[in-house]
Amino acid sequence: MNTTSLSLVAFLLILAVSAGGAPSVWAQQQGQQAQRQMQQQMKQMQDHMQRMTQLMQRTQQMSQQMHQRMQKTQNDQQRRQMQQLQRMGEHFHAMAGQMKNAMERSQMMMQDQEMMRNREMERDMERLHKHLSGMTQQMEDSVQLMERMTKRVQTRTQMSEEN
Repeated sequence: MNTTSLSLVAFLLILAVSAGGAPSVWAQQQGQQAQRQMQQQMKQMQDHMQRMTQLMQRTQQMSQQMHQRMQKTQNDQQRRQMQQLQRMGEHFHAMAGQMKNAMERSQMMMQDQEMMRNREMERDMERLHKHLSGMTQQMEDSVQLMERMTKRVQTRTQMSEEN
């Protein structure tokens, strides 16, 4: 082999070795980024589960208050309104519990390394995470509306009892 051929072979060897190192660094960075993203999603999911627990507590408290007021109220129409609100509160309580369970299952799936290696599965889990996040906000909004409705009915009941 002549010098030019040896130089070319040496150059190709150096190029191959250096090219082999670059993808591994790039892959490592991608892996670290995916890990950070997964940790962030897990934290957000944990926050959503805590919000669901709080919503469950609030709806249970509202239902109990409505039940107590309903038993004290003399007016049949107001009693029926309170009963409807109590049932709605129970329904929201059950929904929040089911959503919390779905979030817990989704979080367990996200922790399954084997499952999350599939890129399509990872994308679907990200979409599910976004969807559950939106549902959490909608549930929060619904419970706030129900709290306002409950306060209105309680105020109206108090006013009629005072008269």
